[in-house]
Amino acid sequence: MRVTSVLVTAGLVVATVTACSGGDDKAETTPAPPSCVGKDTPDSTHVLSSGPVNLPSGGRAVLQETHLDANPPTARLSLLGTDAGETTAADVSVGGTVTVKATKYSVVEICSDRVQLAKS
Repeated sequence: MRVTSVLVTAGLVVATVTACSGGDDKAETTPAPPSCVGKDTPDSTHVLSSGPVNLPSGGRAVLQETHLDANPPTARLSLLGTDAGETTAADVSVGGTVTVKATKYSVVEICSDRVQLAKS
């Protein structure tokens, strides 16, 4: 009888420890940010981080970084050619605009690896 009592007690202790150890092994994760925000257009210019991209106005742009997890998602561009030898940084979001060499561009899409600009 005593052996049965010890075994039952040991079984209850093991069950209690297992239940209290956070038996749910699923880690809570936040959803990954989208890979792109906005909608690309056929006439847009893709600005990449790999190097300066020539814009239709004659200026150039380079993608420095994107923050798709921000609200609203943003990107930082370096705009080259606004004036001779001048580089301007611009923080943009979809629907925003930048001006390079007197030409206005709308930001139509931001992706993790590129930004699409369309002449306004």
